[in-house]
Amino acid sequence: MPRANRQGRTGGFTLLEMLVVLVIVATTSAIVFPNLTTLGSSVDFALKRESFEQAVDGLAFTAFRESQDVVLSGVYTYAGREPDNNTGRNADGTVIQGSLRTRSLSVTQREILPPVNPHYAVLKLPEGWRLEITDPVYFHSSGYCDGGNIEVTIGRLRFSYTLAPPLCQAARVE
Repeated sequence: MPRANRQGRTGGFTLLEMLVVLVIVATTSAIVFPNLTTLGSSVDFALKRESFEQAVDGLAFTAFRESQDVVLSGVYTYAGREPDNNTGRNADGTVIQGSLRTRSLSVTQREILPPVNPHYAVLKLPEGWRLEITDPVYFHSSGYCDGGNIEVTIGRLRFSYTLAPPLCQAARVE
């Protein structure tokens, strides 16, 4: 705080006051700046995760808008969907992909059959992310979804999501 000298003029700050202010600023900087670097990466991760959840949430609407059944199955990475090695045989002996097999129509109890000719879902994942779907999740052209579970692996982190019918909004399982 400036002080008036004997002649009524105001002087500057004392050296001790300047040093106290510098120590306070240096201490605050030492506490705040290391946290700023982790803040940026955590915000980036949160934005990527939110973008992924929105993409999964929009698959039912995409199937409805395009009037095309969509299936979410297999493994997805940054490069896209990895091809299945899971194969079976059709009634005439031709090989068909396991995720596209249909069930017999002569079953006694009514069950919801998977779509006959679905398109695979297209999801853009950030680099280093891996999406695994053990049981296919079907999004029908009506906008209805059968539901299912998916797992996302990011480095050593693993997140599980439940997709509940009818719209399959992604809900993280703790």
